Amino acid sequence: MTDYVRTVDAKGATSQVNFIANQEAAFWVRARRNRLLAEWFSDLTDADSQSYLKLLLDEDFARVESHEAERWILLKIRNDLLGFGVVQSLDDLRDRFQRFERQAWLERTG
Repeated sequence: MTDYVRTVDAKGATSQVNFIANQEAAFWVRARRNRLLAEWFSDLTDADSQSYLKLLLDEDFARVESHEAERWILLKIRNDLLGFGVVQSLDDLRDRFQRFERQAWLERTG
């Protein structure tokens, strides 16, 4: 095997490891963000946070990292809050969503 082939193989392996690490980090951040959203929702409504978290996680990960998943989560939370008589605008929810995501990234990177 030539040095060039070994270098290409090593770069490919490194790229795979980095890709997997990035996917795992994104998964962890999304799960943590959704946990924070579920806890916040539960504080506002006295709903069971574990049940709500399971719902958010199931639906979010079924849609896999798309803007549609984010939009679905925001609409879901807004509609569920309305059911409890709590009014939140989509802009306010988007702001909270982004703050919780930043918090999760900061927790992840320590």
